Amino acid sequence: MSDGSLIESMQRFYNAIARRSPDLAFINYGFVDHPDEPSDDLDLFRMCRRLYETVLEPFPVTAGTVVEVGCGRGGGARLLLENKPDLRYVGLDLSAEHLDLTRRRLEPRPSTHVAMADAGILPIATGAADVLYSIEAAQHFEEPERFYREAARVVRPGGWCLLAALWPPTRLPDAPLASAGFHIVDRRDITANVVASLERTSDLRQELIDSLDLPERFRPLLLSWAGVRGTPSYDNLATGAMKYVHYRLQR
Repeated sequence: MSDGSLIESMQRFYNAIARRSPDLAFINYGFVDHPDEPSDDLDLFRMCRRLYETVLEPFPVTAGTVVEVGCGRGGGARLLLENKPDLRYVGLDLSAEHLDLTRRRLEPRPSTHVAMADAGILPIATGAADVLYSIEAAQHFEEPERFYREAARVVRPGGWCLLAALWPPTRLPDAPLASAGFHIVDRRDITANVVASLERTSDLRQELIDSLDLPERFRPLLLSWAGVRGTPSYDNLATGAMKYVHYRLQR
């Protein structure tokens, strides 16, 4: 694993948050199906779960080996494996705390394995994965294009990559993904759906940050990380400076 400063910082950041909120199954921006329709729904867990459902359904296989890059706390893996018991699952993450939480959520299910890994150096044999997916993680990777190449190496010919993350609209990774060896089957801009989720759950997200009881100097960073209304992360999506895009790719 690379020992670069960005990777080390991400490890410390996510380990610290995970230790203070181990019961939280998901840490993502969430998804609202009908963003233009008014709603009183403030279920943060449901919206975060819905993001995973949106990216993973329909899932391309019912059996085989699945690799998740940036498995987080294991909420998405548990969701996937509940309905697809024949899958062999490998979860990769930089955070030791995340990996521990994922193990706990998946036990005692067999055919699962988690490991610490840098997204640019995946510890998976060439062509071993039927499906590789990554949700709301690629924007943090130190070398995204290296990850795309590694993902293409790991996925077998005819296999799939399901990818959802944030990019500037002028730097969507269509060309790097194609260069890595993927065919773009579908590309969907889900920015409006994600912004609607952040808007509706902003107060809950701020309450979550308050509950972590971390030093006050970290508060602006934490609020932005959580996508709270009025922070740079929220504003970038709301104004279109960043796009949240879901790719379905085939090798």
